Amino acid sequence: RMACYKPLLEALVKYLPLPQVWRPNDPWTRVLCPGSGLGRLPFEVAVLGYEAQGNEFSYHMILGSHWVLNVDSPQEACTIFPYVTAHPNRRCKDDHLLGVQVPDVIPGSVLCEEDHAISFCAGDFVEVYGKQKAQWDALLTPFFIDTAKNIYIYIRTFATIVKPGGLWANLGPLLFHFADEENEPSIELSWEEIRPGICKYFDIKE
Repeated sequence: RMACYKPLLEALVKYLPLPQVWRPNDPWTRVLCPGSGLGRLPFEVAVLGYEAQGNEFSYHMILGSHWVLNVDSPQEACTIFPYVTAHPNRRCKDDHLLGVQVPDVIPGSVLCEEDHAISFCAGDFVEVYGKQKAQWDALLTPFFIDTAKNIYIYIRTFATIVKPGGLWANLGPLLFHFADEENEPSIELSWEEIRPGICKYFDIKE
């Protein structure tokens, strides 16, 4: 998790730092995390003091994030076996039987209404946010951009919703989730082909 989220959180703090002193009327710095899965990234963003919103399309993920973030269960109350049906890439013969205790942290004990802001919005990213012009200070997209059937639609949407001078931080491959779906359109481009489309709207820093 930290290998994926830490670079994005560090970029957020580096390029969009929060004010040293908060005044009562200061607006929140708004950060959107599309494809947020079980909600860990928006949780970590909210812990830092930003206003975070997660967006997820998968109903299964939404149910899971609701339990993790809203159900008041004790720390490490449940043991799950996430690798039990995953046999490839095992170092030892029993690795797929490894149990993981969850949750590792109780969100309600960390976040409080006065000092933190976190929310979630279910639905297709482009449909939900496509008309929210310049409403977000930052956009964090780990393992998300290759979920697009047409990545240029994502890029244009990013450019629309991020405020001038805002931040888009991305991490992840170009696996293109719909590449093997016979009845779904999928435009599968290389980084060389995608980069000019990004540079049309954003300055790539690193």
